[in-house]
Amino acid sequence: MPPSSSLSSFRASASPRILLLSPFLYGEGAANGGAVLAFAQMKQLALDAELAFLGFSGVDSPESEAAHRVSLARLCVSVADVPLRIRRTDVLRARLGSVALREPELAALCHTPDMVQALHQVVASFRPDVVWIQFPQMAQYVAMCDGIPCVMDVQDAYTLSGFRQAQRRPGWAGVRGWLDWVCWARYEARHYARFSSVLTLSDQDAQVLSGMNPAVPAVCVGLPLGSTGASAVAAIAGRAGFAGSFGHRPNLEGLAWFLQSVWPLVRAQRPASTFVVAGRNPPADLVASAGEGVEFAGFVPDIYDFYAANAVTVVPLVSGGGVKIKTVEAMLAGSAVVSTRIGIEGTDSRHGEHAMVHDDAAEFALAVVRVLDDDDLRSRLRAAALTHAQALFSTEAWRTRVLNVLQAAGASRGH
Repeated sequence: MPPSSSLSSFRASASPRILLLSPFLYGEGAANGGAVLAFAQMKQLALDAELAFLGFSGVDSPESEAAHRVSLARLCVSVADVPLRIRRTDVLRARLGSVALREPELAALCHTPDMVQALHQVVASFRPDVVWIQFPQMAQYVAMCDGIPCVMDVQDAYTLSGFRQAQRRPGWAGVRGWLDWVCWARYEARHYARFSSVLTLSDQDAQVLSGMNPAVPAVCVGLPLGSTGASAVAAIAGRAGFAGSFGHRPNLEGLAWFLQSVWPLVRAQRPASTFVVAGRNPPADLVASAGEGVEFAGFVPDIYDFYAANAVTVVPLVSGGGVKIKTVEAMLAGSAVVSTRIGIEGTDSRHGEHAMVHDDAAEFALAVVRVLDDDDLRSRLRAAALTHAQALFSTEAWRTRVLNVLQAAGASRGH
């Protein structure tokens, strides 16, 4: 089916009605990768479907959430949010529940009577054909969708990413990590089996989820991040860069490894080089221990301009699952990338062609220095990465794959 095909066949004589359920508000200029992807998906869905949105508020700053509501209102016929109020007793109860292997802590905190009530109200008024549930902590609401077909937008398969995080934690932190992993693996296997389709960003995530429970209908649809590549910003000589949300543990673990084990080696060889970190509210201890030549830029208004300004963008991730959105964004911005193997997962990138890929700290540092020094290598990596990302992560390809998913969900209701 061609990318331009309409979804109208999904619902007789009308566009399909899709309710998106999210753990937070998002919109144009969102600050973290998951929110950026969620809004990119929404923009594509809005081309063919009638959308409504329901999510938690009180997760981001009031100013950011006000701006997100404006963005959402441009694409949705209905936008509603429920304040997420978390008390200390709620955190304690959720933490104890996770230790007892009942529910993951984050999922427990996102289960509120107010959201249950709001969901029933929106379903009754909007009458969706499909409920599109975003992020694992919201999967539990599949049981409250009144029999409507549900699509699970996984974003990050905790069954995989939690396993990797637990492996890296020593002592009691490691024990707690394994308990978290068991909680998430059981939670995802139990809830995901109730969905019409479970959408993942990578084939690996789909295989892991189906392996844990063969009843999980997992399918990889990738991500729609467009074709970009037109930034007028020139790369700054000697500048390396990294961007990420500091509320996402794999970003913290990867950046800590880079600052402690890689960056000192780069600075020893290139004392004039700089490393710029983009992202809101970096932890104080990380900033204090960053070392020489490191700048924390905070929120950047245009992430593609940020990447384009880097002579090299580093993706030093040592945990996590799915496709790393920051890697694709950097490639689409025309930046040369040095990454770990985990950092390029799901991108089909090849070492030496689309990125330099190393897991060893010394080799990673040497690759950063090579890209900073070698104009020809940098230009070749940038061009190849841009072409590769544009071909693999086009919005058209994503829409075609999702069209098939929505039609299958509609067919299950007899449309």
